[in-house]
Amino acid sequence: MIKQKFPPLNATFSRMTLTVTLSLLLSACLGSPPNGTGIISDASAKESKQDAPSVEIAKLTPRHSFELRMINTMLKKYHYKKFKLDDSFSEKILDQYIQELDPSRIYFTQEDISTFKKHSHDIDDYILNGDTEAGVSIFKLYQQRVKERSQYAATRISKPLNLKGNDTYQFDRREAPWAKGQKELNALWDKRLKNDYINLTLSEKKPQEAIKSLKKRYLNIAKRTSQIKPNELFQTIVNAYAGAIEPHTSYLSPRSSAQFDINMSLQLSGIGAVLRKDEEHTKIISVVPGGPADLTGKISAGDRIIGVGQGNKEAIKDIIGWRLSDVVNIIRGKKGSTVVLSILPHETGLGGKPETVSIQRDKIKLKHQAASKRIIEIKKENGKIAKVGVIKLPSFYIDFKARNRGDKDYAGTTRDVKKLLLELKKQGIDELIIDLRGNGGGSLSEVVSLTGLFIKKGPVVQINDSTGRTDVLKDEDSNIVFKGPMAVMIDKGSASASEIFAGAIQDYGRGIIIGETTFGKGTVQTVLPLGSYTRKEFDKPLGQLKITTAQFFRINGESTQHKGVIPDISWNLPTIDAELGERAYKNALPWRKIHEAQHKKYNRAFGHSAITQAKAKSEKRRQHTPEYVATVKRLKLLVDAGNEKSVSLNLAKRKAKRALFNKKLLQLENQLQTLKGKAVYTTMKELRDAQEKRNDDIFTKKPVDVFLNEAAHILTDLQSFNMLSAAK
Repeated sequence: MIKQKFPPLNATFSRMTLTVTLSLLLSACLGSPPNGTGIISDASAKESKQDAPSVEIAKLTPRHSFELRMINTMLKKYHYKKFKLDDSFSEKILDQYIQELDPSRIYFTQEDISTFKKHSHDIDDYILNGDTEAGVSIFKLYQQRVKERSQYAATRISKPLNLKGNDTYQFDRREAPWAKGQKELNALWDKRLKNDYINLTLSEKKPQEAIKSLKKRYLNIAKRTSQIKPNELFQTIVNAYAGAIEPHTSYLSPRSSAQFDINMSLQLSGIGAVLRKDEEHTKIISVVPGGPADLTGKISAGDRIIGVGQGNKEAIKDIIGWRLSDVVNIIRGKKGSTVVLSILPHETGLGGKPETVSIQRDKIKLKHQAASKRIIEIKKENGKIAKVGVIKLPSFYIDFKARNRGDKDYAGTTRDVKKLLLELKKQGIDELIIDLRGNGGGSLSEVVSLTGLFIKKGPVVQINDSTGRTDVLKDEDSNIVFKGPMAVMIDKGSASASEIFAGAIQDYGRGIIIGETTFGKGTVQTVLPLGSYTRKEFDKPLGQLKITTAQFFRINGESTQHKGVIPDISWNLPTIDAELGERAYKNALPWRKIHEAQHKKYNRAFGHSAITQAKAKSEKRRQHTPEYVATVKRLKLLVDAGNEKSVSLNLAKRKAKRALFNKKLLQLENQLQTLKGKAVYTTMKELRDAQEKRNDDIFTKKPVDVFLNEAAHILTDLQSFNMLSAAK
């Protein structure tokens, strides 16, 4: 970030300053590999019992107290939503903190909650004084309760379980009453144990294996909680305050800030591997092609890292049992430095002999998270082939630091997409699809400049700040990089910057919007480094505050907040019952409308008649496309299962139900395999292994899915119908 562009705490946050700082970061869903993974990790002993040390947090530091007071001042001064920090708001903060610690209400009892209530009207005073003592006190009791539950579960799982009754287990306990005491809590955990045991049994674990695995799992719950560090606890405390205001405001600890910067710049210094926890071990699930780990020729997917050392200066540390974030932290380092890994090769398994590998760290470009291109060929009714270019955009990213240094090859969405567009034009594409499915946002400046690649010039988005003033961010460049027909694909995971882009394309009539209604996040976040607001020095760096400073509106005056962007042509897919997106947040900002920004419609926009005809043709084609029908049936099967609020704890009933589910799923998966000309799966284990392998292989471009293929057909149809309408 450009630190000098942020105002000091006692300065007026002027409209000009706000506009300048809106080269900001919207809440991005960028940078993280698959769930439970981290980008790159070492050890030596084969079965060492050494573990990451527990952390005893007696109290937080004066630095944390200072940060809390700073954060309070900044939230009250700059936040878009005006609030009063008083006794009433204190209750909300306390409830939010308890929710963050125990969201499923399985550790605290009603008696604990009643004890916490003594702080209900004092949280505001604690914050004003920078006092974190109450937060630490509640957390310490939380650690104690987790340890008690962990020990109870590890002991209870070894005793006989009654799996023949009519008991049921409720999944979602966010609104459930707190257990009145230990007896009621034990009964709740007994049900949880039964459900966990049944799940492992149904996944083909033998009874003793299931018990052993669960015992280890339950003991690890307490172990992980004991390893939480002061900065992490402080982050949780502050985020209870920030989250009580509005869902997209948060505090980023120094480590979280570093990860945030990596996400936006799409590069880090490390070894180039994606890691995942595998019980007590750290497992390599993917290796970046051409990265430092790959170039050694000694590391591959499936290997387990059991130790890490730093060059020749430090002995290898046993990291068995460490949290993934801690492992990743000691593997990353400065470019050119050396990290030494002790690994168990996947070929020899856990019983094999460890091997030591020295790796020189280097800059890793996360290309799998950058924009990418492909071409889909669609056969028209006249027999000709239409070449549809596709640009997949996982996020709106930019490496601010590299850009400000003047680096010619800095990572940036607009730069990368422009380059891809020019390549696609040389390859002779007729039409273009921008695929924003799953794109959670990113840089606002990038979405404005990206939109400019497709329009002559004009407004892209309206920004309404905390003073009530509205600025219109415009594309001032009259050049259009791609003038042909285009579509934008969206889904429920498309948020923030994605919604700005899709909304602008829709408002201009520049292209057709296809897919599902988006997330509905219409707020703007600015990242403020706390260190830029003080001359006071500490031995460790301060964190950053990601704060909602404004709300954005489409050029037609409508907010995407809550409602999202509604596609012109929707798939109408099965959905889960629970609220999704912004609508799921109780304290999210409301939808509203402001004045429309003056703009000219695209003169070659798809006409209403063409869209109606293309939509009807698409619906008919989908009904008669076996792969599409099977894909939607599979989705419905999964969604119906996800909509269940509770499950039976009768093993025989669960086995029968799971067998029926597996049979249907295997049939649908094999139907899809056959349609693709691939070998069928003979067992569910074979299917699960194949799915896991596909999920882990994040560096290989995925095949064209049925929705992308259908979008290409729709775009080609639209072009034909539009030309017919024009001819008439």
